Amino acid sequence: MRKNAEIPETPLMLEVQGLAKHFPVRKKGLFQKPGILRAVDNVSFSIAGGRCLGLVGESGSGKTTAARSILRLIEPDSGVIKVGGVNVSTLDRGGLRRYRKNMQIVFQDPYGSLNPRMTVQKILGEPLKIHTSSGKKEVRERIGDLLDLVGLSSDLVDRYPHEFSGGQRQRIGIARAIALNPRFIILDEPVSALDVSIQAQILNLLADLRDRLNLTYLFVAHDLSVVEHISDTIAVMYLGKIIEQSPRAGLYKQPLHPYTQSLIRSIPEKKPVKHGFAVLRGEIPSPENPPAGCYFHPRCPNVMEVCRHEYPATRRIGGASVACHLY
Repeated sequence: MRKNAEIPETPLMLEVQGLAKHFPVRKKGLFQKPGILRAVDNVSFSIAGGRCLGLVGESGSGKTTAARSILRLIEPDSGVIKVGGVNVSTLDRGGLRRYRKNMQIVFQDPYGSLNPRMTVQKILGEPLKIHTSSGKKEVRERIGDLLDLVGLSSDLVDRYPHEFSGGQRQRIGIARAIALNPRFIILDEPVSALDVSIQAQILNLLADLRDRLNLTYLFVAHDLSVVEHISDTIAVMYLGKIIEQSPRAGLYKQPLHPYTQSLIRSIPEKKPVKHGFAVLRGEIPSPENPPAGCYFHPRCPNVMEVCRHEYPATRRIGGASVACHLY
């Protein structure tokens, strides 16, 4: 795995301010009013160039919706999104299409994200033909270089996705993502569908590519043990909001929010602190009907009366930030 080397401060590659995405929900009853599902609700964070931010949370926390809204694969309702200083949220359709080569995504399902009717040659050649003026020879050479970068042989270019293993398919997805030399890549749970033995190989590959190509990552995951190995900073989402953000070392040594504490305590054989945090119980509430006050209070072992009525403000605690009435 990548060593915990200090990375020099660099200008911000990604800036997200007040990002929100709500979905209308139809009611079954004739006289019921339509509801609103607040998948992402006023989310803000930033990532410096060459760094990786891990965005974690349970299923239904809104992390994937937030990630796809940043690339405008899902149109956000509000918020400012800047990638490399460019305000992506205001680009028209043509401008967004031209700028897409600078920001790419690796999807969770390595098979579903690849066209089963296209060979590796066509899969990797398609973005080059659309976004560049490269000739056939240059495209073939670039495809060979891409396969070499992700650890695959160039002899495999005429094969179809079903002829590869899950790990090999994800390597092809990564090769497609870096084909246009992007500056920023979203990794949407890129190892969750893979065997544990293959996960480490893909994480090593992603860390190596980040160093060699000076990439900036937003790594979306539900597993804190995965993001620990590649992230510089970690943000924890719960019910559409970021409730804690901290440098990696600080988060695992001294998690502040009770939700983060429970997530870390649930990591198998992980003992980050001496305190006996309880493993989290219950299910995440529906974002269509969140609890009053702090969204986490129905599951929180430290719940206080104020938690039931007032959502906590985000406070700075050392190098971290946390939204909790305990601070």
